[in-house]
Amino acid sequence: MKRQQYFQHRLQTLSALRDAVGAMRSLSAHHFRRARQALGPARIYREEMSSLIAEIGIHQPLHAGVPAGMLVLASDLGLCGDYNSRLSRLAIDDARKNGVTTVYSVGKRPRGTLSKESLSPHRCYDAPSCLEGLSQLLARLAQDVLEDYVAERIGGLYVISAVFEGVGHFTPLTTRILPIEPVTASEPLRRSPYVDSNHLTMVAVREYLYISLYEMLLDALAAEHGMRLMAAQSAQDWLDSSTVSTARRLTAARSEASTQELLDIVSSSRQRLHDSSSGPRALPNSL
Repeated sequence: MKRQQYFQHRLQTLSALRDAVGAMRSLSAHHFRRARQALGPARIYREEMSSLIAEIGIHQPLHAGVPAGMLVLASDLGLCGDYNSRLSRLAIDDARKNGVTTVYSVGKRPRGTLSKESLSPHRCYDAPSCLEGLSQLLARLAQDVLEDYVAERIGGLYVISAVFEGVGHFTPLTTRILPIEPVTASEPLRRSPYVDSNHLTMVAVREYLYISLYEMLLDALAAEHGMRLMAAQSAQDWLDSSTVSTARRLTAARSEASTQELLDIVSSSRQRLHDSSSGPRALPNSL
């Protein structure tokens, strides 16, 4: 009886886990589709901003001798395989190579690993799990990074992010986005006399930084949810296999219990027949 109760309880637990994993899989699929749909327009806009910066000939100042900063785009949620660990390893290697001392961390997952390597995040941000959270994060993130760069607290900015390459596949990548590469068009545009040159430069740099980070965050969001989709599918497959195996063991336990009950009944019947046949016989009445 105890074995049957154990298997029944296990089946209920597996069913509840499958419902939870299925819900997470559906939610990740929804956010994955939205991130992929938004990535194309964001990439086009970033390319247009790159062309505009080349047309007006922006050259950002280089802060010689000032260590660069690093932004790590990771996640807050789990069930996404080795997504965060691969990003953390790349961040540690590149921080040593480029002499990074200031780290910005989006997502709490890699913070412990970075802290162990003396790369405790200077600023920490919650990682958005959907598109609605990107705008608020970007407004604060871009402003903080740009202020630190203008104040020469960082000499540049490297971004560690995931490049989506299909569901369950991504490549960790390092991209330098500050200072902006000095690209000048063959026939640069004349700046408007009605707008201050420094103001125009600051607006263009801020917009370029904003859209570059937005594109990277969208790509990372698609990669994260793609990894979560694959992990959720693997978890569902394991749960289905465990459910089938547990159901078979429950059936076998019930069969064994039924057989044992039948044997107990037969044994009890034989014992009663044996007792009745071997008991004392009544003596006949004397005349």
